Amino acid sequence: MYERLPHGPHKLERKQVSRHQRLRVHGAMIEAAAEYGYQATTVRHVIELAGVSRRSFYEQFANKEACFLATFDLIAGGAVQRMTRAYAAAAGGLEERMRAALNEFAEVACANRKAAALVLLEAHAAGPAAERRLRHAMAVCERMLARSFMGSPQAGALPAPVVTAIAGGLHGAMSDRVRERAMAGSGELAEEMLRWTLAFQGAGAEGLAERLAARVARRPRDAPGARTGRQGPRAQGGDARERLLANVLRLAVFDDYWRLTEAQIADEAGVPLEVFVELFAGKGDCFLAALDALGEQLRAIAADPGLRGSDWPWAVRRALAELMRFLAEHPLYAQTIARAAFLAGPEAVARNLGLARDLAALLIAGAPGAAPSRLTVEGLAGAIWHTIRCQVAAERIQLLPALSDYLAYVALAPCIGAEASAQVVSADSGD
Repeated sequence: MYERLPHGPHKLERKQVSRHQRLRVHGAMIEAAAEYGYQATTVRHVIELAGVSRRSFYEQFANKEACFLATFDLIAGGAVQRMTRAYAAAAGGLEERMRAALNEFAEVACANRKAAALVLLEAHAAGPAAERRLRHAMAVCERMLARSFMGSPQAGALPAPVVTAIAGGLHGAMSDRVRERAMAGSGELAEEMLRWTLAFQGAGAEGLAERLAARVARRPRDAPGARTGRQGPRAQGGDARERLLANVLRLAVFDDYWRLTEAQIADEAGVPLEVFVELFAGKGDCFLAALDALGEQLRAIAADPGLRGSDWPWAVRRALAELMRFLAEHPLYAQTIARAAFLAGPEAVARNLGLARDLAALLIAGAPGAAPSRLTVEGLAGAIWHTIRCQVAAERIQLLPALSDYLAYVALAPCIGAEASAQVVSADSGD
C-alpha cells in the first residue's frame, strides 16, 4: 500500500527512516482496523500493509494496542486542533463559532472516513485506554460547547449533563454516517449538526441547571443492585436458554469476550454443552441473541402509550426515567450496551447502535409537527448511549435515574423548543 524506502545505500538519516516507517505503520493500522475491526486486526496485518519488518514494528511499538493508541492520538489530536483553531478564529457569536468548528469536524471525517472510523468507532473496541482517550477528546469538545452556550446572550449556561449529552449526540450522529458510509457533503452535514446543537439555546434554559440539580440532590444516591464490581452474579433461574443468555452477558462484561468458549458459557450456566450446541451456532450467536433479548426489554420499557398522544412531552420524560431506572437496577445491562457489545464484533456493534436509534425514534416519533430528521434521531441516540457510557466508565451507574430529566430536555428541545422543554423537565413529576 505504501511506498517503501529504496533498498541499499540512501541519504536518509536514521531518524528520517524511523519517521517514514512509523507513518506507514499508522496508515496501515487505519486500513487494517477498517478492514478487519480492531479486535480481529493482528500485528501481521499491519506490517504486511505497511511493508515493514516485524522487528521494525516492535522497535516503534510495544504491541498492537500501543500502535492503535499512537494512531488514535495522531488522528484525534489533529482533528481537535483544527476544530479548536477554527472555533477561536471565527468572528461572531455562538452560531458562527460553532459553525466553524463543526465544519472542521465534518470535513475531517468526510475527507478520511477510515481514519474517522478508527477514532469514532474502533476506539470503543480497543480497551479502556482507548476509551479514556476518546472521552478526553470529547471532553475538549464539551468545554468548547459549554463556553459557547455560556457566552451567548440567547443561550446561557447549560447543565453539564446536557452539554455531555449534546457532545455524545454529535459523536453518535457522525459515527452513524461513518459506519454506514452515508457521508454527505461536509458543509451540508455540518449545517445539520449546527441546527440540532442550536436547538438547545434559549431563555427557557436559564436556571435549568439549578432546578434540576436541586431535584437530583433530593434523590436517593443508590438504586438496588447498582454498585459495580469485578464480579457479576451467576444467573441460575429460568430455563436453559435463559440461563445461557444471562451468563453470556455476564461473562462478556467481566471477562475477555474473545477468549470465551462455548464450554465456559455452558458450564457457568449449568447447562450441558450439547444443549448449548442445539440452541446456538456458537458464542457469537448466543451473545447476539442475548443482546436482542435485552433490546426487546428496553423497547418495551420505552413504549409509553402517551408517546403517540397529546401527552407526548410528559411521556418522553416518563419513558426515559423508566429506562434509566431499569439500567441502574440492572448494571450488567448498562455495562453490556456501554462496553461489552463493542467488543463482540461488528454485528454486535451494529445491533447495539441500532437499538439506540430504535429507542430514540420510538421516543420522538410522536413529536408535534414534521417528522423528526435523521440527525435528530441519531443525535438523541448518541446522547443517551454516551451518557450511559460515561456513568459506566465512572462506576456511577446508580446515578443514571438522576440524569433522566437532562436526557428528556435533549429529546424535547429540538422538537418543541428550549423554553417548552425546560418547563416540562422542571415541573415536579411527583416521584
